[in-house]
Amino acid sequence: MHAYLDNNILIDIEQNNISKETIINNIDVNINRFFYSSAHLQEAHEIKGSTEEIKERLKKRFNTITETTDNNYLFHELKTKIVHKQIQIPSVVYQTITEVKFGQSTMKGMVNNVSEEQKALFRSQLNLDITKLNNYNPVEVVEQINEKKDVFGGFSLLDLIDHAIAQFPNNEDFGLHNKFAGVFELLDLVGYWKDKYNEKSNYARLWDSNHAYYASSCDYFVSDDRRTRNKANVAFHLFNINTKVVSSRGEK
Repeated sequence: MHAYLDNNILIDIEQNNISKETIINNIDVNINRFFYSSAHLQEAHEIKGSTEEIKERLKKRFNTITETTDNNYLFHELKTKIVHKQIQIPSVVYQTITEVKFGQSTMKGMVNNVSEEQKALFRSQLNLDITKLNNYNPVEVVEQINEKKDVFGGFSLLDLIDHAIAQFPNNEDFGLHNKFAGVFELLDLVGYWKDKYNEKSNYARLWDSNHAYYASSCDYFVSDDRRTRNKANVAFHLFNINTKVVSSRGEK
């Protein structure tokens, strides 16, 4: 069995708050391999400090990834939109990420183009009981949102994602990873397990969706962020993915 760890779990392992052996015992003793992805290195690229501090912290993160995953890497091939399981050293993956010209500052701008005031206004127009919505299972969540099609211009949740992607120029490389990002963003927009807002929350949600996308290639997605777990469950339902979503303690 294969498992994918959210970044919060990786940090806990790095800080000796939990071990991968404990995670295996809590979730499934048949787990025999952990995987990492470029999303872990994208988050590592956000590490702050002096030049020397960043260098040391990155070195420590690379070692944590290697020790936890044995360098088992999930690689998303842009052209085919297929995720491949490979062996790759984290520092090499990090190098390729930092060389990409379409940088993180650009992506931060893309996910911060709707104000919190605009989102709040939209939620009031949607008129959903968020407390009830947060207690529904994924099937019911999708049904509740789809019942508000009139607010979304007649589009269902999935139709809206497809429509949004179609509006992007040069979208031939867009795939399931983009749809995951769209689902997470829409769920947060309607208020479903909404992230606590701060200057980084929109950008962090982009990586949450990316982790969930990569986890869809494994048997388990392990995250101690309840908001991420619930959004991931809805995304997995929408795209008929059988990955199980659990916390490091084995909670659903």
